[in-house]
Amino acid sequence: MKQRGFRYCSVCKNKLKKRGKTSNGKQRWYCRNCSVSSLKPRPDLSRGFVFENFVSWLLGKASQDELGLSARTFRDQTSWCWGVPVPNILTGEVHHTIIIDGIRVGGRVCLIARNTQFVVAWVWVPYESSMHWSALFRLLPPPTYVVCDGQKGLLKALSICWSETTVQRCRFHAWLNVKTKLTLHPESQAGQELSQLTRDLLHVHTRQQARRWKRRFSTWHKRHREYVNERTIKLNPRPRERSWRYTHERLRSAYRQLAKITDDLLRSSYRPSLELPSTTNHVEGGVNSQIRARLKQHRGMPNEHQRVLVDWYLYARTEEQKAPRFCL
Repeated sequence: MKQRGFRYCSVCKNKLKKRGKTSNGKQRWYCRNCSVSSLKPRPDLSRGFVFENFVSWLLGKASQDELGLSARTFRDQTSWCWGVPVPNILTGEVHHTIIIDGIRVGGRVCLIARNTQFVVAWVWVPYESSMHWSALFRLLPPPTYVVCDGQKGLLKALSICWSETTVQRCRFHAWLNVKTKLTLHPESQAGQELSQLTRDLLHVHTRQQARRWKRRFSTWHKRHREYVNERTIKLNPRPRERSWRYTHERLRSAYRQLAKITDDLLRSSYRPSLELPSTTNHVEGGVNSQIRARLKQHRGMPNEHQRVLVDWYLYARTEEQKAPRFCL
């Protein structure tokens, strides 16, 4: 017979009986053999309750003054919670599509990988580079497709770690790059047409629409080729420097950038699937914007606490998440 545990007397080992509750609502236990009543605290349940309240506040909208106790008391009770590590979420599952992006928080960069439903991995690095992106890619088996914004270090890491994976470039980032070069209201006719072409790219969904867009892009270049390639002679060129420059450098740069990545931009239209999005909005809008909103609600946190908030938010967006009390 079991002779230990909180339901047994610590002196005579007899089973305890419930005998009402204290004024604080705690259960009172009574030993018939010893004729002694006592309380049996459960520090494990208490810690789990405190930690759940901490995570609920961390990921919620309430301030510390709205929790029903003083802010100082709350900070004293939950000071140990900042050091609780997030459980490991890696399962080794091979995903059809992985969407990747990064966000800068607390002086460091969090590189995030997710599929169309859940976050699958993330790492903290000092900055974005091929070496640091490779650290994220080595945590996961290579997927069939990856959706990314086309950062140079990211593409280099993809060629090293996931060389067989097909890349879908984010169309929204492509439009942002063209907008940066041409502005929202280009002065030239060629610039206005190219800007409109890039906007239309965001609405290409089917294979037929993708072919039509490529024909329009090719027609644009044939019509404005001479204008794009116009040159201007420099008055006082530096030694060993060429004596001319392209007159419409920004327009030419925007065109060449689009021409180089056209196939990567249209890949999701040639292979239409709900699991292959054309943008990184699943990360940018579905994760990063939510992180920024919570950091704004809890503004004033130290850098280390900001990163803890991000870790627990990302964990809450994983498929295998558990209740906070089971993470202790």
